[in-house]
Amino acid sequence: MASSTAYRGFIPVRKVGGNYNTNAVTDNIVLADTSASDAAPSNNIYTGDPVVMPGAQGATITTSVCTTLKISGVFMGCQYVTGGEQKFSRYWPGGTSATDVKFFVITDPNQTYHIQGDATISVSQLIRPYNYDISVSASGNTTTGQSGYFLDSSSKTEAISPVRVIGRSHDPNEGEDDQYPVVEVYISNHRDRYVTASVSTTA
Repeated sequence: MASSTAYRGFIPVRKVGGNYNTNAVTDNIVLADTSASDAAPSNNIYTGDPVVMPGAQGATITTSVCTTLKISGVFMGCQYVTGGEQKFSRYWPGGTSATDVKFFVITDPNQTYHIQGDATISVSQLIRPYNYDISVSASGNTTTGQSGYFLDSSSKTEAISPVRVIGRSHDPNEGEDDQYPVVEVYISNHRDRYVTASVSTTA
């Protein structure tokens, strides 16, 4: 039972519909080095963070909390070379001086995810096709590399919002009256859901 917060951002679950590949990760070799004009952001990016590519202010990749920037996918870690040493990390340490930087991002718009809500979500909310906002706690965890994103449970709307809840987690420990429920979502304003997504308007 989710009776306390343990925000971890977006955790990949399955695909909507039938697919032979269940967790496609696109590896994006984006930077020869971090001094390039399209440099990676100075802020950290954590596993489970929704990201935009290219990101705000011309960066190669940034986390997404702005509804006018359509989400490109979910960050799943990175690798880079610094001080002549190859590094593999579950989070991007912002401001790192590095070469051969590669970010791993799940970009399939049909991928679904588990994410924890910040308050109870009733059965009546779940049986209607509501969209929800997402938010982020103070920061991700630099020890585990895990995101701090969560679902804003009170933000339900039939208008455009970042994610759509399609059900509760099937974990047997999850209950209908959990204070901080884990739900399954897909990204409803994904950049590649081009038939229905409106165009990004500002950075």
